[in-house]
Amino acid sequence: MNKVRTQIPYYTLLILVVCCLGCGSKTEVKETESVPTGGLQSYKLDIREDKIPVTDLIQSIKITRLEETEESLLKAVGQVEFHEDKMIILSPSNDGTIYIYSKTGEFLNKFNRKGEGPEEYSRWTNAWLENGLIGIYIYGKSINRYDLEGNFICRDRLNERAEYVYPYKSGYALDMHLVYTQDSLKYSLVTVDNEMKLDKTLLPFEKYPGFRNPQFLNSFFTLDDDLFYLHSMSDTVYRITADSAVPFIHYDFQEDWYFKPDVEVESRFYEKSNRKEQVWFVLNNIGESHIYLYTTLGPQMDYDFLIDRETKRSTSIDWRISPNKKLDFYTIDWYGDEFLISLRSSHLTHLLEQLDPEQYSFTEGTTLEEIESSENPVLVSIKFK
Repeated sequence: MNKVRTQIPYYTLLILVVCCLGCGSKTEVKETESVPTGGLQSYKLDIREDKIPVTDLIQSIKITRLEETEESLLKAVGQVEFHEDKMIILSPSNDGTIYIYSKTGEFLNKFNRKGEGPEEYSRWTNAWLENGLIGIYIYGKSINRYDLEGNFICRDRLNERAEYVYPYKSGYALDMHLVYTQDSLKYSLVTVDNEMKLDKTLLPFEKYPGFRNPQFLNSFFTLDDDLFYLHSMSDTVYRITADSAVPFIHYDFQEDWYFKPDVEVESRFYEKSNRKEQVWFVLNNIGESHIYLYTTLGPQMDYDFLIDRETKRSTSIDWRISPNKKLDFYTIDWYGDEFLISLRSSHLTHLLEQLDPEQYSFTEGTTLEEIESSENPVLVSIKFK
């Protein structure tokens, strides 16, 4: 199974300004009322179609090493955020360490505030860059903010046990899929205001199944100035507007989608969907012109699709570089028309062997020799054909 995806980098706002603004300062997501031009977009996906080798789809790649020192041994990179000339990296291992690199891969510093104190994080669920600060959602407890040196700035207490949280307007959007809001309300998506009081309730569900679903990736993501929501057991992406959640994208798996209208959400659906070899979740990264989408039906049954948003054409991707070897990578996100992944350094040579020399380049300061002598993963920015 491809490693699951994430993102983070950042750094300095004047702390004086931050303190003046206080914890009420959130990342502003623009209010919008209308559905984007063209309305709801639907894309047909066929898990049975022939897969195309990823090397046949690559136009070019750019490679950035992540400097390895005694202080910067990275097991994996799943989340990268960019701020000014820096990258902020969170390891998906959730050991609590946040790494700061330059955009060309030099290690700058790191910090770890893991703990049980009010200025620490016991276990984060998701994180984001917010006005030059790192915002961290600590499951069911609070949103803490830190500067890029790891200094605690402030926090907002949260009364709901949301799966994921993301700044929205002057408050937050909360993913409450399959859990109660305020002990009795059944809505998958709610928003709270700047005082953390319930504001909007959206996307009602009928039955609480009595279990928490596994969520593999932050259900909130942004594109341009808009905020979008996709929980793991849905085939529909919603665009959050001022007063509603508007269907924006539908992933149409036809008969291969498990959750038909008559299917109940109950704890054994994982087993049932795998036995029937049906799709029950999707992970997506939406860019300006393309979408990268992933699902799996179980071991050795991964499905990755590249979707052209204009033509609606989808291509099933084969990430194997030999019959028995698959690239070990994490998807990160789209940046313009390039798709960023992190790749195990030992796999990079195998990838380059299948590309022409003019198809790949290195950022300033990166060399293949340094990458081959390092255990740190590398960042690979892919431009598809």
